[in-house]
Amino acid sequence: MDLLADIGQADQLTSAREENRVLQSKVKELSVRVHELLAENQALKAEVEIYREEFKRGGFSGNGLGEDGKEEFFGVEKEDDDADDFITAGNGIYPSDPAVSLSHIHGTANPLCCSLNPDDSLLATGGADSNLNLCRWGLALAPGDESSEKAVADSIRVPCGAPVICVSFAQVDGGRTFPVVAAGCMDGSVCLAYCGSDLDASKDGKDRILRPEVGKVCNRISQHGIKHEKYVKTVCWSPSAPILASASADGTVQLTRVGDGALSGDKVCGRLSVETIKSIHFDAPVEAMCFLDNGDTLCCYVRRTSYLSYFNLKEGFKQTKYSLSGGSSGTGCFDDHVSFAVLSLCPSPNGGKYLALATDCSRNIIMETGTSRIVRNLYGHKNDGYSNPKIAWSSSGQYLYGNSQDDNCVCVWDIASSSIVKMLDEGNGGHTGLVRDIYSSHNSDTVVTVSFDRSARVWLRDV
Repeated sequence: MDLLADIGQADQLTSAREENRVLQSKVKELSVRVHELLAENQALKAEVEIYREEFKRGGFSGNGLGEDGKEEFFGVEKEDDDADDFITAGNGIYPSDPAVSLSHIHGTANPLCCSLNPDDSLLATGGADSNLNLCRWGLALAPGDESSEKAVADSIRVPCGAPVICVSFAQVDGGRTFPVVAAGCMDGSVCLAYCGSDLDASKDGKDRILRPEVGKVCNRISQHGIKHEKYVKTVCWSPSAPILASASADGTVQLTRVGDGALSGDKVCGRLSVETIKSIHFDAPVEAMCFLDNGDTLCCYVRRTSYLSYFNLKEGFKQTKYSLSGGSSGTGCFDDHVSFAVLSLCPSPNGGKYLALATDCSRNIIMETGTSRIVRNLYGHKNDGYSNPKIAWSSSGQYLYGNSQDDNCVCVWDIASSSIVKMLDEGNGGHTGLVRDIYSSHNSDTVVTVSFDRSARVWLRDV
């Protein structure tokens, strides 16, 4: 009898396992269907926004149009549409060759962010090892299998005291180089480091750290540098002046003027003038930010808002809001809520006429700068609220690069057709882990990516 009971229990266990296998298969099928429905839902929302925009521009008086028939966007008059800059497809020229692979650029830690200096010769990466890494990546193009390893070994590692999650080089100021790089950290600090042409003068990264001058310590600037209450989301420099903007999860944006007296003669002196220009306070994290209009305007996105905030630096930081729903204020047919958050902002090359927005709903958006007009919606990738979406323009402004949370790849969209024309993945020399950050040069066809495979890639045009 005990034998029969054991056999019965074994049969029940086998049956339960089979039922569990069937249920798991069904759950997997339903999960796929849910993702498909979510994608379809986002596409339908985009179509609704397009129809609303067409209705608004359809010539109906008093419905989002001024008396002279011109559009009004939150109090800013918008002239009749220029010719669409994205009528024709791109010319097929964009970086797609993984010319340089820098493995273990932060040792056993993952790189988290990347940027290039103004002449593209120096690659900065921030890592989970709390270091800012400065690498002359061009050394890896030298003949020999060990050239990439040498480029990594010769890098300068600047200790920042906490994981570095965003990085940005100062732009050229008045024709003079300004050799400073800013690193935003997990502990809320912003580390400033020297990155001049005499980079090899000292291999000790501690010598690269620049601290505020004695007597210049003030609100949100300590003796160690700029400090926020929570981790830094993003940092960016004005393209026309040594002004650094840093945004934090504590809801603050700080604009800091960084003097260059200590950098005269392109030498490391350890300290420099740092002065707070303005602190802007929001009631939610500042997720994305960039300068526009040659540094005269700061554009920010704050979580749980349905608009972009533009601050005019020449008019006392006057704020203007531009809807993300594709419509304008006062039309009566546009929502005050959007179903996504903007996690990355990137102005187009050659003047920033357009803004690219990476969202957490598997949708990238191209908007006309200074308006609420949505020019293109880009789909085909996957990014949700747990992802870290990043985007970058090609130097021609015809293509957009973006990552995807489910694939170890970089998607390349032709903006005119809104379609993915190439996937930079493992099959063509790409990353084997999720892509964490993307940066595109302002001056050349050079794109840099960093990944959770602990490497950095430099992508050049395939010749």
